Amino acid sequence: MTAWIGVDVGGTSVKLGAVTPDGERLGERRFDIEPGWTARDVFERMAREVAALATAPPHAIGIGLPGLLNRERGRVENSPNLPWLTDVDVRGLASAACGIPAAGIRLENDANVAALGEIWLGGAAGARNALVVTLGTGIGGGLILDGRLFLGEGLAGEIGHVTVAPDGPPCGCGSHGCLETLASASAATRRARELGLPAESPGNLERLAANARAADGPERALLTSIGRDLGHGLGNVVCLLDVRTFVFGGGFAAALDTLESGIRSGLAEWAYGNRVAAVRLERATLGASAGWIGAARLLAP
Repeated sequence: MTAWIGVDVGGTSVKLGAVTPDGERLGERRFDIEPGWTARDVFERMAREVAALATAPPHAIGIGLPGLLNRERGRVENSPNLPWLTDVDVRGLASAACGIPAAGIRLENDANVAALGEIWLGGAAGARNALVVTLGTGIGGGLILDGRLFLGEGLAGEIGHVTVAPDGPPCGCGSHGCLETLASASAATRRARELGLPAESPGNLERLAANARAADGPERALLTSIGRDLGHGLGNVVCLLDVRTFVFGGGFAAALDTLESGIRSGLAEWAYGNRVAAVRLERATLGASAGWIGAARLLAP
């Protein structure tokens, strides 16, 4: 039986699994990254887990990684949250550890492989064109056009850094009013605190959303406003690319039901025509498996 192997490298753990080309999951494994490990330690451990997972030695592996990739050279050029990955020859290390030719190691950004997973077997299944939006500390995105991951010159899909309020809060990227400064989990926490609402940490956004569901009050008004900002960002995508399916992952996506009315208002304000009525807003469904499933999908012909 043909199996594709996918690996998702995260900040504290690595998840990997095997899946058939028709989407049947054959197995899944996980291991923690121990303090002090080097990139070589991580990929040698990955190789042992791949060997335990695969029924036959694989000829290729897909790997999702956080950070800025040089896909031609097979390197991670910069990974701000994982210093041990910065300037690392991932393709060479993984090839040597697994005994697979370098050409068989396929690399992609972690947000992009999550998008591939969701459009194949998750919340965007069946859509030819979709943007998978990750609502976390920041806002990430993976863009699928005509059923394939679209990279442009390498950085397409960065919806979090679309400007929606030129005079808005400063962003870590150096600009102002980026979407993630207004609609990410950390932005929601900041905006709640500015209003005197209980949101000491992003985890307390669950309480904020619960209060918004329960009654018409300041929590509901805030989440509607955040949704409207998010809708403005998505409206740019609708106008430029005519994408009509948006899938939301990340911790703050649990509040999608409280954001949706605002999102649709923002879309109506910044997009035009009858397309807005056809826009699908979906929750991601693969959870922590999205990354490795999408990484495995990198091996599709």
